[in-house]
Amino acid sequence: MLFYVLISSLSAAFAKDENVLMTEVFEIVVNPPMFNWTYEGKPDQFVYQPSLLNAPDLPSWINYIFSREHHCGFLFGVPPNENNAKIQLEVIALNRKNYETRHEHINIHVSEKLNPAKYQVHIKIDNLDVDNMFEVERMESLKDIFRKVLWKDSQSDLYVTFLSSAITLGARKPLNPSEGEGVVLRLGSQAPFSSELTELQEEVRPLWKTYPCPRDFKRTKVERLFRNSGFHMDWCSFRLVDDNNSLHQAGTNEKLLNSVENDYEDKWETVMKSEVPQRSYLHEFLFTILVPMFVMILLALVLSIILCFHHEGISKRLEDAPSTEINQYATIHRATQSLRSLSNNREMTLSPDPMLLSRSHTNSPQSTINRGVHCRPNPPPYVRPKFKPDL
Repeated sequence: MLFYVLISSLSAAFAKDENVLMTEVFEIVVNPPMFNWTYEGKPDQFVYQPSLLNAPDLPSWINYIFSREHHCGFLFGVPPNENNAKIQLEVIALNRKNYETRHEHINIHVSEKLNPAKYQVHIKIDNLDVDNMFEVERMESLKDIFRKVLWKDSQSDLYVTFLSSAITLGARKPLNPSEGEGVVLRLGSQAPFSSELTELQEEVRPLWKTYPCPRDFKRTKVERLFRNSGFHMDWCSFRLVDDNNSLHQAGTNEKLLNSVENDYEDKWETVMKSEVPQRSYLHEFLFTILVPMFVMILLALVLSIILCFHHEGISKRLEDAPSTEINQYATIHRATQSLRSLSNNREMTLSPDPMLLSRSHTNSPQSTINRGVHCRPNPPPYVRPKFKPDL
């Protein structure tokens, strides 16, 4: 334990110092020579893990990316409004070839910028990544477009006040993996906006309602200036920002970051459990339970009343019927019953008793004459007369 503390103290004593200015983007390159290693041509040979000293992560205003194109890492960001602040970082490096681990300390000294920018140009480039903007030639070519053509008064003090990946701010990744993810940056100066910049903003103002803006959606009159230098601009995100309507106040980098994130409305942000609104289900309960019960009870009452009045109406009609009609109905009923009884008696007299029939139809043992139903002898059988041939 004592040995580890001693090594850490010696490393901190020989730490690398970096001076940065407030409101200006800084960059620190993390590469193998920082750890006395030699790059051997393998892009994934070295892995870097930066963090605050004795802390698990970096502060919110410092970002880290690893560039496979440049085979190194970049620490970048905009310092907060803390003059003479000292930030101690620790970078741990791993060599995957032999699994050797080394670490290096970096001391960041924050100083106040003498002439901070009062006017800024907010732009978005679709075809590049953040690490591409750390190339000196590419960044200078972008600044030259403003210093020589669009914003000539900013030639002496134009610098980058904000830099971030469009994906980090909530934009979507391109469908083609070979295309750049997009980068959002701001260029600031103390010089007021030129007429060229004002006219350009008025030209693209109708596009502010369009989000997300498709790539190559709109070409402006200055498109060729950026295309010739390899910049594919997203004109839906073009803005001019000053201190009066500013999204960026002097030294409030967090406000700047929040304002840029607001341009990407589709970014989803987590909420705390305590911020989740509480919902009452009383109205839903009353509507789904009590209202159907009330309607059912009302229908039952209506049906009961209808049935009661209908029964009373039948009874009342029977009571109000005249006595003559009742007597007429009774007479007709009695006559019908009398006719029905006479008809039944007649049928009984005409039909003989089955017992008598069985007796009358039975032949007497002394009689050899066949008798019919009416006790008469049957006629003799018919015999065809025989005629002689001579007749």
